[in-house]
Amino acid sequence: MLPYTEIRDRQGGYAVSIVKAGMTATGHGAGPVRPPLTDLTEGELAELTALIAGVPAATA
Repeated sequence: MLPYTEIRDRQGGYAVSIVKAGMTATGHGAGPVRPPLTDLTEGELAELTALIAGVPAATA
């Protein structure tokens, strides 16, 4: 959780941006955020993608 919040807290509005980026990282495009918000950078998206890849899948 802490690595996620570290990315989220880097810039105002990233609380929305990181959710959309998470959708993109998992193959479910959510499109860009609307101005004045900004999307995560390519580097931040790569960090988030790696973070998500390291989370074990939920079991039912």
